[in-house]
Amino acid sequence: MPLDELILTIVNITLIGLALYVFLYFLSTGRLGEKQLRLGPTRDLHQPAWVYAIAIVGVLAYSALKLTATTGQPLWFLLLIEIIPYAMVGLLLGRARASEAGFRKIGLLPRWPKRDAWWGLASGVVSLGLAGGVGFLVNFISTRMGQPVDPVAHEALQTLREEFTVDMLVALIITAVILAPLIEEIVFRGVFQTALLWLFRGTRWPAILIASFVFAIIHHSVVPWQGLISLFVLGIVWGYTYERTGSLLAPILAHAVFNAANIAIALNLPDPLPQ
Repeated sequence: MPLDELILTIVNITLIGLALYVFLYFLSTGRLGEKQLRLGPTRDLHQPAWVYAIAIVGVLAYSALKLTATTGQPLWFLLLIEIIPYAMVGLLLGRARASEAGFRKIGLLPRWPKRDAWWGLASGVVSLGLAGGVGFLVNFISTRMGQPVDPVAHEALQTLREEFTVDMLVALIITAVILAPLIEEIVFRGVFQTALLWLFRGTRWPAILIASFVFAIIHHSVVPWQGLISLFVLGIVWGYTYERTGSLLAPILAHAVFNAANIAIALNLPDPLPQ
């Protein structure tokens, strides 16, 4: 086995082992229970009902449009899809401005920046391990069913490997490591999960699971179905992190760490890709 492939294998096994250890530890100590989640920082859920209704309908409409979008769609349709997330961000900012408690109380800004940053970094590492473990299991089953999967599942990463340029790498870092974590976590955790939390009267897990499912399926056009399962798991980790910290800083950092690590892994995979 080549040295770079050996190092990559060791890193993956280490991350998977660490993630499983953390998961089993949290499970054995009851930290994954609803009662424990309720001990986390509460968010202001006293906005008018129409605010949460718009948030839920808006994110679901965005997801439905993403599922039906194709390259042959009219430009106005594609632009509409891109505008909706920013409208949801605007809704969150407007809600924050109207809240007497301010940006921290609704979960926009960190209450304890250092602690939330550490939570984000730890969550990012756990995300890598869990996604790697789930992806390995799903790909193993898929291969046995005669459906082999490219280890570089994301369309953007495949393009980067096949047509690598420095400009393309910089563009991918800006979009995948900065913009995507920021916008997607605000939309799916800050707006959608919070609105679902209101809908389920403060019960955390239904909100986390539904938000994670919708977060996963909107990526159907850029990853194979096997990758959607890993994305669902990631959404659960980041949703849990958001509930425990009450701050978007933690899931945004976790998302950024995960995407950055995947770019690095994709660029260092052996070439040609294993079949």
